[in-house]
Order: sequence, then C-alpha cells, then structure tokens
Amino acid sequence: MKHAANEKHKSIGVLQTSGTELKQRISDLSAKREALLAKLKQVEEALTQAQQEESQLPDALKTLQQERCPSPQSIAHEEEAEADGRFRG
Repeated sequence: MKHAANEKHKSIGVLQTSGTELKQRISDLSAKREALLAKLKQVEEALTQAQQEESQLPDALKTLQQERCPSPQSIAHEEEAEADGRFRG
C-alpha cells in the first residue's frame, strides 16, 4: 500500500514538472510566433513595395525610350520648326 502511494506521489510530481515545462514551452513558442509575425509583416511590406516598383517599370522604360528615340512624328515636327526658324531669320 505504501508503495502504491509512493508511485502516485511520484507520478504527481512528474505531471507537475511536465506542466511547468509545457507552460514554459508554450510561452517560448508564443514569443517566437510574435517575432515571426513581426518579421512576416516587414517582408510583406517590402514585397508590396517591390511589386509597386516593378509595376512602374514599363511606364518608366517607355518614357525613357521615347526621350532617347523620338517618334517619326516628333522628328518631322522638329524639322519643320527648324525650317521655320531658318526662313524667318
């Protein structure tokens, strides 16, 4: 009978220790989750920014290409303006 009581007492001690360890593990994992969520938020913001920049690339490229290589219409317009200037002078 005393042996059974000792075994129960020992089991209670093990369960209490396990409970404390589990509470600490839960606390540690919760803190880790919060840190990961904060990091995820930063990554999502950076991703959104990069996607916005990427979406602006075609327009920026088109603008630069137009500045570098004028269209035939703008070349003709510039030539007309130059011709007008020569005749007026």
